[in-house]
Amino acid sequence: MSTEIPVIAVTLDFDELPGFVHWKEMFRGIVVAGAAPVAVDCGKPRTDLPAILESVDGLLISGGVDVDPSLYGGSPDDPRIQKINPHRDANELAALEIARARGIPILAICRGAQLANVALGGTLYADLARDWVGRTGHWHSEEALIDSLHSVQVEADTLLADWMGIDGIVPVNSQHHQGIKSLAPSARAVAYTDDGLVEAFEIASDRLVAVQWHPEVLWRNEPHALELLRSFATGKRGARKPGATALVGDGAANRGPEASEGAGRNR
Repeated sequence: MSTEIPVIAVTLDFDELPGFVHWKEMFRGIVVAGAAPVAVDCGKPRTDLPAILESVDGLLISGGVDVDPSLYGGSPDDPRIQKINPHRDANELAALEIARARGIPILAICRGAQLANVALGGTLYADLARDWVGRTGHWHSEEALIDSLHSVQVEADTLLADWMGIDGIVPVNSQHHQGIKSLAPSARAVAYTDDGLVEAFEIASDRLVAVQWHPEVLWRNEPHALELLRSFATGKRGARKPGATALVGDGAANRGPEASEGAGRNR
């Protein structure tokens, strides 16, 4: 089925969605931004990611539970590590690799940003409250994410600033207990909190932007968040592949998540 509307693959874990109060806003935001979202359940083993990503125009790696610390040299016995899902880690790492090889835009959000940093050779703070001495509060409730909660400094002349249509001091929301410790060598830090923590990075040549905040929830109240979604979804700074086909394994695009207990704190 061909379409003139860009198709965006959204990776997530259906079992986590009941704990994400604003998950419907993410899909609404992509639609308002001018694209068609396709949900890809990464919470279980799957082998169809190459076919799915061959048929879409962008990849959004969403928030969720902690990245497995063994992937970045952390301790699996760290008591501050919340729930992990090795299947989701493996699927999203594969999706990231495929998307980069295909040259389609990538937007990695919160946990997604952390996973992308790890995939590229970076490391994480396992728990900011314990491991980072800073002034900015990064962990807020699910309900609070609808509004901006602190500010970041967005660097000028970056892909992030281009996609957002703004640079300098920008209000954002926040819900993450982990953060970027050492940035991946190939990435460029493009946003910081006032105490120096990296809040966004990019690889402009790959059209990869990773942010610790949640534009997919903030878009109703902050124009820069909707502009970020729109620029990503419509392939700004690059032509999208014409005639994309919307595919998803296991019929995930056509059914809602099964209700179960949500867990994790890196939304």
